[in-house]
Amino acid sequence: MEERIQDGLLRGLAGFYPGSELLQRFGEHIQSLVEAAERTAEGGDPERHLAALLALEAVLLSDLLSEPEAREVVHRAELQGAMAASQRLFADFECRLEDAFVADIARVRHPLRYLNDCESETRSYLARYRALAAAEIALAGIGPEDRVAFVGAGCLPITALEYVRTRGCRVDAIEILRDRAAQAGEIIEHLGLSDRLQVVAADGGTVDFAGYSVILVGVLAEPKSAIFARIAGSAAADARVLCRTTEGLRQFIYRPTAPRSLLPYEAQAISRARGFQTLSTLCLGKVSLKPEGAV
Repeated sequence: MEERIQDGLLRGLAGFYPGSELLQRFGEHIQSLVEAAERTAEGGDPERHLAALLALEAVLLSDLLSEPEAREVVHRAELQGAMAASQRLFADFECRLEDAFVADIARVRHPLRYLNDCESETRSYLARYRALAAAEIALAGIGPEDRVAFVGAGCLPITALEYVRTRGCRVDAIEILRDRAAQAGEIIEHLGLSDRLQVVAADGGTVDFAGYSVILVGVLAEPKSAIFARIAGSAAADARVLCRTTEGLRQFIYRPTAPRSLLPYEAQAISRARGFQTLSTLCLGKVSLKPEGAV
């Protein structure tokens, strides 16, 4: 175990605790941070709650553990309740942050300038999704000639905005919740991007994907099995298909995408989250079905 511990803080601690005990203590620390975030959420003090969430996030994004170590922590039975609670806390926080974005963008005279100049946690949130968009553009080779479908875009599709802004492509942001889709449409109109970025209020499992050259499925889009079955049945054979997921301790922030839910696709390449990034993106291809006995 000590040989697998990465350089840095945990290597120093490995001299004091056996490897299995060290990971147990690490998991207990995560659980205590989740419980603190839950208490502050109920306490009605937004600043204390934000501080508690940022403390939890700092540990989850620290990259202190190797992949086998993170897997051992994530799969501990006693941490499953904390993981579910953590996912709920971060989902609630992201929804509130997006709602605040939407309200701010709607009231400012120069919304694009606001997106470039906003401060505090808002700037960090935008920077995270801009970096994610840049990684996905590189992964899929998105260019001006592409038409992109983004399934599960939410009320503020920042990555879709980045695709349009940086690559000049056309994007359809698909959102199943009609109120969120309506909000997204208003924001895109206010930003002056509706000629290249459209919102479609629809279930991703019913959309015809025939006209898209790139299809991105968001981490919260569900049910993924129905969405990917629909993509497989309607998309062009050469369409590039992407799906977001989480790995390691980042699974405490978003639930990962199960490989079986991707069928008939499988991961062929990945843009992996590191540092302040939370989401990894898979580039998918159809499962290769070889005859029995074939090499």
